[in-house]
Amino acid sequence: MKFYSLFLLFFPALFFAQTYPETKKTPESITLHDTTFTDSYTWLENMRSPEVIEWVNEQNKTTKSHLNTVVNDVFPLPTLQKYERQTRFRIPHKKRDYYYSLFLYYDNELQTASLGYRKKLDGPIIDLVNPNFFYSGKTVNIIGYEPSVNSKTLAYKLMIDGSDRHEIRFVTLRGKKSNEVITNAKFSGMAWKGDDGIFYSKNSNSRQFEIDSTYQVYYHKIGTDVAEDKVIFDASKFKGQVSYFTSKDGLRLFLAAASKDEKEVDFYYADLTKDKFELKKFLDGVTPDFDVSGYREGKIYYSSKDSNWGDIRSFNPDNPAIKRIIVPQYYNQLLESSYFFENRILCKYRDTNGSYFMLFDYNGKFIKKIQAQKGLEVKLASGEYFDKDVFFYVTSYTIPPILFTLNIETGNYSRYVSKTFDKTTAPFPVDYFEVKTGTYTSRDGTEVPITIVHKKGLNLDGNNPTLLKAYGGFGVVNTPAYDNGLIYFLEKGGVYAYAGIRGGGEKGVEWHRKGAGKNKINTLNDFIDAAKFLIAEGYTNPNRLGITGGSQGGLLIGSALVQHPELFKVAIPKVGVYDMAKFHRYTIGRFHYDEYGNPENKDDYFAMMSYSPYHNIKEDVNYPTTLIITSDNDDRVPPVHSYKFAARLQNRTAQTNPIYLKTLLDSGHYGVTTNEEDKLKDEAEFYSFLLHHLMK
Repeated sequence: MKFYSLFLLFFPALFFAQTYPETKKTPESITLHDTTFTDSYTWLENMRSPEVIEWVNEQNKTTKSHLNTVVNDVFPLPTLQKYERQTRFRIPHKKRDYYYSLFLYYDNELQTASLGYRKKLDGPIIDLVNPNFFYSGKTVNIIGYEPSVNSKTLAYKLMIDGSDRHEIRFVTLRGKKSNEVITNAKFSGMAWKGDDGIFYSKNSNSRQFEIDSTYQVYYHKIGTDVAEDKVIFDASKFKGQVSYFTSKDGLRLFLAAASKDEKEVDFYYADLTKDKFELKKFLDGVTPDFDVSGYREGKIYYSSKDSNWGDIRSFNPDNPAIKRIIVPQYYNQLLESSYFFENRILCKYRDTNGSYFMLFDYNGKFIKKIQAQKGLEVKLASGEYFDKDVFFYVTSYTIPPILFTLNIETGNYSRYVSKTFDKTTAPFPVDYFEVKTGTYTSRDGTEVPITIVHKKGLNLDGNNPTLLKAYGGFGVVNTPAYDNGLIYFLEKGGVYAYAGIRGGGEKGVEWHRKGAGKNKINTLNDFIDAAKFLIAEGYTNPNRLGITGGSQGGLLIGSALVQHPELFKVAIPKVGVYDMAKFHRYTIGRFHYDEYGNPENKDDYFAMMSYSPYHNIKEDVNYPTTLIITSDNDDRVPPVHSYKFAARLQNRTAQTNPIYLKTLLDSGHYGVTTNEEDKLKDEAEFYSFLLHHLMK
């Protein structure tokens, strides 16, 4: 009897134990700021070594085997394919004179999208570029395009295997392709000087994952050898980020250069009508919150962060001391973005009821408010400076985009219906789901926004499978977006919640600052308290609660699952930053000192170590079932973060819940970009995994 009892006692652990590929330990003592810790997985930092590649492939085999098993229980793919056919939405993008769109040849779901244009909105599409024939064995996506001022030439940008190092190529609107190819363009604009050429940024790294070196802005004249392109601005000495744009007429260049620590930004402009243009500094050492957003008739327009909710001001770059407020801030109405037209400024605002547009003239006179029903999101789809009519659409978590036209002079708008563009059809009636917006109270008394979505009439008995998501960084404001995978989850009885935690921009500039730098711990605390709120309010319980987030959101999820494993059943962090002691040693990590701090600074280091996911893993804790998702070609948040995080979570005797690592091959920070079919398969795997483990 004793033997039988012991068998029953140990059988569950044996049954649920997961067999992983062997992961060696190479303990290395690391001392920072008079403290020492052991890192056993530094060998995984050599991401391109045969040893690491073999380990990644073995991890993928284990994960794929499990995902193939869970689809026997939950198989969303056919349903997602059906929903996708109903809700596919391709927006006409007006750029300069014509309407551009990405499309699939013969609706071939196994190809990446090609680029074409229409001379008239309802006219036939004229093929320009099919990226599927550029490189054999590589995934090539068109991720941006800009016509010259008079639409003579189109510059377009190619993303290869998901990397942030892009190619820029050129084609005439007659379809004649150029042999001029700009390689290693990173975080680059394609700012036209009339029809003559473009300004762009170029990366000079010799190794993909080393500290970023995109410090130089070049000018390329159409019809010349790329090798002869001239550097027009060089930030190598102070190693700062550089951004730029040209005016709508292509006659002025504006450039912003940040200091290495990102605490100050200098602004320059140049008159491009001169044969030899020179950059002239017009603002010196302003805060990085200063956001230049437009230029018109000799005046620069910007959004001042001096006002928490955002306003629009203007000044002449030749006399920047004299500034004028055009559109004042509106308390509790967040100015999310602004768009400048010939005679109008279109502002997008957000409040507790959703988002809306406000139309002003350049004297700040209010023209009209454009607002959809409560809970619906409005988004500008397409519009050029001289246009009188522009496109916008309304959408929500549960309603696919509905397209409208807006007269920019009067503010009048109407539903757009055309045989040329497909009309979306929602899989369910508009009242089938319920969307709640409100707040919960974080531990320090702060009221935090939260949105909760579920089927109307769902029995909220505390046992519902629930997915909690957040981002909480860089002042980013979450905007509701329709997603067929989420619709599938909701239809299966799931509850979805998005928490607008500190670090984001949902409540203005101060909301971001209170979750950045040494205040970043507030971001984690708000998220944990959102989970406790959902449990206390009877939506779910720790055995039915899943969490997910990507990039900064991946860091958040990684931190939450190791700090409070008792609250969650499933965690799915994506392309996250997990090793805060070394994040600055890779690619663009050091550009995020303003968000996280600098590990070389003692106070910053200890603040980051309080939430660093990798360093807070305990040997004696069984953490929730976890699927860590990364991409092998992600040169924004390198996959080493996920590799080390997965290795340490797996390689402990206390861990009986499974920990899976899914590395997307030949992919970058945005995940699967190969084709429509693969994107749906990837999303199906996410919801298969989530529902299978939440319902066990």
